[in-house]
Amino acid sequence: MRLSISSKLFPKISPTLILPLVLAAGFGCAGVKPMSTSTGGGGSGGMMMINPAIPGLTGLTVSPPSTNITLTNGSTPGTLTGSASYTANGTFMDGSSMDVTARVNWSASPSSGTFITNGNVTITAPGSYTITATSGNVTASATLTAVFSGGFTCTDFDTSGSCASFSTGTETTLDGTPSGTTTIAYPLDGSLFPANLGPIQVQTTTSGTSARINFQTTSGNVNVNFYGSCEAGPGPGCYVTIPVAFTQLLIPGSASENIHLTARVSSGGAPSESAPVSSAWAPTGLTGGLYFWTVVPHPVTATSTNDIPTPPTYLLLDPTQTSGTQIQRYDFSRDNPAPEVVWTDDGGPGSTPPYDGAPQAFVNGVAGGHCIGCHTITNDGKYMALTIGGSSTYNAANWEMLDIGGQALELINPVGGGGADTSSDPSATPTNDPTNYWKSYRKETFATEVTWNPDSTVMANMYMSKLYLSSVAISGTSATVTRTGPAVPTYQGNVDPYGSDPFWSHDGSMFVFTSFNQAATADSTGNPQGLNGDLKTGGQIAIASATATSVNDDAKVLVTRGAGVSSYYPCISEDSAYVVFNQSTCGSNPDPVGGGYGTGSCDGYDDSSAKLWWVPTSGGATTLLNNANGGSNNYDNSWPRFSPDVGTFRGNKLYWVAFSSRRPYGVQVNNTSTISATQPQLWFAAVSVGEITIGDPSFAPVWLPGQNPMQASPYGNHVPQWVKVAIKIDSGL
Repeated sequence: MRLSISSKLFPKISPTLILPLVLAAGFGCAGVKPMSTSTGGGGSGGMMMINPAIPGLTGLTVSPPSTNITLTNGSTPGTLTGSASYTANGTFMDGSSMDVTARVNWSASPSSGTFITNGNVTITAPGSYTITATSGNVTASATLTAVFSGGFTCTDFDTSGSCASFSTGTETTLDGTPSGTTTIAYPLDGSLFPANLGPIQVQTTTSGTSARINFQTTSGNVNVNFYGSCEAGPGPGCYVTIPVAFTQLLIPGSASENIHLTARVSSGGAPSESAPVSSAWAPTGLTGGLYFWTVVPHPVTATSTNDIPTPPTYLLLDPTQTSGTQIQRYDFSRDNPAPEVVWTDDGGPGSTPPYDGAPQAFVNGVAGGHCIGCHTITNDGKYMALTIGGSSTYNAANWEMLDIGGQALELINPVGGGGADTSSDPSATPTNDPTNYWKSYRKETFATEVTWNPDSTVMANMYMSKLYLSSVAISGTSATVTRTGPAVPTYQGNVDPYGSDPFWSHDGSMFVFTSFNQAATADSTGNPQGLNGDLKTGGQIAIASATATSVNDDAKVLVTRGAGVSSYYPCISEDSAYVVFNQSTCGSNPDPVGGGYGTGSCDGYDDSSAKLWWVPTSGGATTLLNNANGGSNNYDNSWPRFSPDVGTFRGNKLYWVAFSSRRPYGVQVNNTSTISATQPQLWFAAVSVGEITIGDPSFAPVWLPGQNPMQASPYGNHVPQWVKVAIKIDSGL
């Protein structure tokens, strides 16, 4: 939104007000000049001039008190426009009154879709608006209702892809009388979308060639049809791609009421029509970088342990594995962000040269071979901590540190050696002796599940079910990492002797972790001692106060242990007000979604019954986020992480929580009733909290677009990590 309000310094007013007005305008030593400031909200941004308070003003009225307008299509395809005018009348201490339209500050709520100058309002999206005039502490408001009833075709927003061949002649058929029924499989009923997420697919259970999606509010302010091709994909139905430029037209209407979606699908004849689902669009968008773990699909595999990479082609170095592993991310500073590769177990796309090896585990085929995971990002977005080979306490927990932007590993172990293999070779290179060369870039049997302090100089990590602090000093391409002692010196009261899943709040004031007293069942697949800390039974959530560089010795239980449940994976919100965490019930053993590891009942790893819960950091009652979880269904909703900001929606604080889930994505992914045949996908849900929150504050979740380009054979995506900045990668990503 761009506001530019001029000031009339000498209108016809009472003489008793002329001198104070001259001084306030900046002609005296005590004058206050208009300030320039940046606008916010959901508008176009820019600068606005803030007029000073009008001296002697005691009251304001805005006329007309209410206005109704009908929006029309703008000159640019895919846009709307309408206008209205308001005046502000001021009353003064001496009883006089006058027109102060040009001297007050004008604003609109919601701010998106508005442009105001001296009471002249341009509206570009339907909805109910409050138009406010302000001068100092004096305000007055009027209402504006903008209505639009009409339609867009996908070609109004895009003339490529399926839209290039879309026939507008199908609109008449789609507007005719329906002859059958279909179901909207996605979006989920009761979902809330951020302003900048797109494109969104409306998926129906009935196949067809064209579709009409109707977006309508109960008030009738919004009644918009979107016509487009119904594209075929995995599953039994079809889907319509809705661009973000269209869904942003729904933001003002969502400020006070939900948008009801109804779909009609046709294959040339009379359409099938769905029952409505309810959604809404928030005025704020996602920010920062969301990193996650996934696999390298269909990799070229080494034929023996002696094979080395041939840049720039990725090579799966461990021939005992069937797929490689990688970290990808979403960069929400971009429009319509899609997943991009950051690093793999064979280097990264920006390595020099690309994919030029990585510090593999020293025992191939054991504890995941070269598998990278347990990634966390420093708060400034510059560095990533990675574990190689899993959490095994005897042949893995190998740790490395990546310069994300520079696409290079930090030299953290110059002497090499360590772990079970203590050999070294000072003349080793990535080609003549890769095994010894890469030892300099890893610390063996050192750390998993890392969390960082605010300035990245200290990390807390788990090893063998204990939490430790380590100092980190980075100098160019080298880093010195030194363990300094336990993160939680004394386990007091009901806090257990074992700890895992640490999380340091971004302001440095709090530290949460999983506390448990029972070692996991020992097995030969990475946890022979039962203490790798990745698996834990009967977990509870503990919290301690902290400083910017240390954790205070005052840990206490925040979420107590319950009978037949385990709580784990805690995360603190950006404003340090809430903790979101997992809780699973101890059901069948083995768990139906285990893959040979973490199959135990209630062991805190890939538990099919895992659900998201919510608790204030100050303590109190816990809340099941039932809407985000999908009700009583078991979808393995795991590893929740907050977005790096806090917004507002309908007067309440708005949080976004990312997590992995095996729930169905419409008709396309996990479209099966057998959870063991599903793959975890990245979802996020909005949580809206007021001063008094009764019941479930969460919304139904949203699938992150762009996952699994080959959705007919999807692979797992999980362990989201969200930071404020997605640092620029040298390769240009």
